[in-house]
Amino acid sequence: MVSVEELKKFEIFKGLTEAELENIAEIAEKEELDANVRIFEEKSWATYLYIVMRGSVEIRMSHDKSGEQLTIDNVGPGEIFGWSAVTEPYTLTAAAWTNKKTELLKLKGEVLSDLFKKCNHIGYKFVMKVAAVISSRLRQASQRLTNSM
Repeated sequence: MVSVEELKKFEIFKGLTEAELENIAEIAEKEELDANVRIFEEKSWATYLYIVMRGSVEIRMSHDKSGEQLTIDNVGPGEIFGWSAVTEPYTLTAAAWTNKKTELLKLKGEVLSDLFKKCNHIGYKFVMKVAAVISSRLRQASQRLTNSM
């Protein structure tokens, strides 16, 4: 079980009321994983949106020619990943692996989408935060690509 107080610590939930956070807390799950554990594989169906509570996660993509997995991002406490669980076509664009012992907060995409349909205001606030994270990560990736040329 995840408490409302725990949820309040994360930027993704800023702006939600106590009642809205209670709705999220009811569907949130925690998971602890050891180091070097694959959380999900690239191109698989996106089931959960994740928030790192403690630890670190590497986001990896396969190189087109060699097939080698390249680390494209490191996600730490308070950060989200696996947003494909709430965005079409619900297919993961990268793989995720723990760097060290990690605790995750998981929100099942399907259940979260159902909540958003019932409570549009929660969905709007939440998806706007997810969009801001995606935009920021895209800018960072573009900057890294430009700097490497």
